[in-house]
Amino acid sequence: MKHAFTVDVEDWFHGMPLPHSVKEKAEWRLERGLLPLLDLMEEAGAKGTFYVLGPCAVRYPDLIREIARRGHEIGSHGWSHDLIYEMTRERFRDETKRSIDVVGEVVNRPITSYRAAYFSITKRSFWAIEDLAALGITTDSSVFPVHNWRYGIPGFAQTPTPLDTPSGQVLEIPLGVRTVAGREIPITGGAYLRIYPYALTRANMRWVEKEGRKNVIYIHPWELDARAPRVWCHWKAFLTHYANLGSTERKLKRLFSEFRFGTVAEVFGDGRRNPDS
Repeated sequence: MKHAFTVDVEDWFHGMPLPHSVKEKAEWRLERGLLPLLDLMEEAGAKGTFYVLGPCAVRYPDLIREIARRGHEIGSHGWSHDLIYEMTRERFRDETKRSIDVVGEVVNRPITSYRAAYFSITKRSFWAIEDLAALGITTDSSVFPVHNWRYGIPGFAQTPTPLDTPSGQVLEIPLGVRTVAGREIPITGGAYLRIYPYALTRANMRWVEKEGRKNVIYIHPWELDARAPRVWCHWKAFLTHYANLGSTERKLKRLFSEFRFGTVAEVFGDGRRNPDS
């Protein structure tokens, strides 16, 4: 069984709640985590879907093309990395279109998959699904079926779900969770991969497979850059951002050695309706 491996392509400062004035002066170091990640995946024969933040495509076009050259799927991660539920619909549409256009031009292929910054498609911003459909997005992986201080739709389906909108259908591919004592908990990816003991990550993956399901795992390139600058921000964000950064590479190697991974399109399909259905 193959699981979907996904990467949110952003630099270390993009996912932190910092003033834009601070982010504008921050050191760019995307390649320090992204290149080792690509090499790890190549060694393991793993493929993935890389959701690229627009400014990263502008600053590192050759690096983004290298991701595509190695056979990975390319999607959009938006433009500003701000919370969608704090945007107007007009701003969201403008930013998303800009990202889709820029990333698509860099890799010379249409962009039909998307992930929101901070998984911020929630009940407050579910209107974004229709706008994604209108922009040609057929698969979205932004919904986390958990309760979190910054994201989540508790009770959302834990399996890929077609969402019909007036602008078309989008296949929503939620992040992996497991129900324990009546509550959904995240399974693998990001800070959860770093904070959980690897034995728990392995147990969660095996549980998913026993259930006959395919998991969605996510990571950020900066999680393989343990020497990224330390900048103080909201304490919850600070702890989850920096916790156990030095463990990422070791845990990923074990994960790749024990489980198989492919792109979202390979594992779940590309979200397009069967014309004969």
